[in-house]
Amino acid sequence: MHAAILRYLETVAREGSIRKAAERLNISASAINRQILKLEYEFGTPLFERRPNGMALTESGRLAVAHARDTLASFERLKGEVDALRGIVSGVVTINTLDSLAVQFLPETLAQFNAAHPTVEIRVLSCDPGVVIQNVAQGEADIGLTFGQRMRVGVKVLHDIPCALCAIMTPDHPLADRSQLTLGECAAYPMVSQDNIGSMQRFFGDEMDRFKRTKTPVLTSNTLALLKRLILRGVGIAFYTRLGFAEELAAGRLKAIPLTDDRLASLRLSLIVSSERSPTIAAKTMADHMRDALARFSVGLDGGGK
Repeated sequence: MHAAILRYLETVAREGSIRKAAERLNISASAINRQILKLEYEFGTPLFERRPNGMALTESGRLAVAHARDTLASFERLKGEVDALRGIVSGVVTINTLDSLAVQFLPETLAQFNAAHPTVEIRVLSCDPGVVIQNVAQGEADIGLTFGQRMRVGVKVLHDIPCALCAIMTPDHPLADRSQLTLGECAAYPMVSQDNIGSMQRFFGDEMDRFKRTKTPVLTSNTLALLKRLILRGVGIAFYTRLGFAEELAAGRLKAIPLTDDRLASLRLSLIVSSERSPTIAAKTMADHMRDALARFSVGLDGGGK
């Protein structure tokens, strides 16, 4: 029962809403609310501020949630260690990732892992690159895949690979025979763009930010699958790494022309974990598997589409 109450508390804090927590946990909102009120009565102080737009943690609530997350993580670690004595890798592994990695790298990598360890429950969430770092640091994700610049306290990099930003286009595009491009040279041509870039500026820098403020794309979408089809149809060029286009680049259906800006050319994709928490056996097994898979994946990306 204690574990259930802690999970209610942690989920409400993460979702910012009792209703959303109830939907995630598949129980009634009233049951969660009763348990939160009971905890607040026992502590003698509110754990949440009830606001019109949701629930916000008080200082006392932050302490309680930190305890809840540590306790739940310790319990998951214990269950994994007990199963490991029987030769079984089990538990829950939460991965936060860039959207582009969900196209080719993760489906193949996770299918291989599932075949070897079918008792591990895998949860994958596509996030803004800054959110990936934040969630791993705060213990809301076990593993992160994100751009490697400006890592914050609380995370460490297990492996990283070069991940330069490129102009992605069809092979018959007027710029497709170039070995590299400036943003200014791309400005004369139609562009399609992803609009859920969130904290991208901190990774891409001021030059890309200025370019995006002066160049209006012919189409924006938060769906990479749609944008990829539009690029293949020649609607416009787009600025991405090679990560989400490995198959099309290898087949010669698209070209990836590196950009000359030093910051954009030096981007790296990092596999990150918490530097403050010991991983569960399942999380460590997954991290090792992803590190090896990422190294192999980078070989296919190296120079692809040039």
